[in-house]
Amino acid sequence: MKKSLFFLLAALVICSCRGPMGPEGPQGPKGDGMNWKIVDLDITQWDYSNYTDNNYYFAKYNVPALTNFVFTDGNVNGYILLKENGETIQHSLPYVLHKYDIDGNGDPIYYTETIDFVYGVGWVQIEVRDSDFAYEGDASIVPNAMSFRVVMTY
Repeated sequence: MKKSLFFLLAALVICSCRGPMGPEGPQGPKGDGMNWKIVDLDITQWDYSNYTDNNYYFAKYNVPALTNFVFTDGNVNGYILLKENGETIQHSLPYVLHKYDIDGNGDPIYYTETIDFVYGVGWVQIEVRDSDFAYEGDASIVPNAMSFRVVMTY
């Protein structure tokens, strides 16, 4: 009996929701809208920071679209573009990889590579930092070419 009553009430609720569509409401106020700008960066040349306590590789680019307004009132996101299974994907920055290599004695070296970005008015800098300091001061070991995307919304 309770099940029959439940199904009867459910059927009434579903059927009572149908009817002719009402008139369209009044036009709302015009919004500010949202603007966006995408900048793709292909990095083939890396600079070396050569700081005493904070060595890293970097590439700095002028980005005129990153105005003071975007910097203070907008949003800036960075992505690394990767190839996986023949498809291009994007991964948000920072991108952290746990890696290993073999040193000159044949022993494994375990380290973490962090790829991130910083920005200011008119510029973006991509940075690659390794947690292993075995390469500290050796500017001959340079990261491979990489592609990035910077997305600004304002």
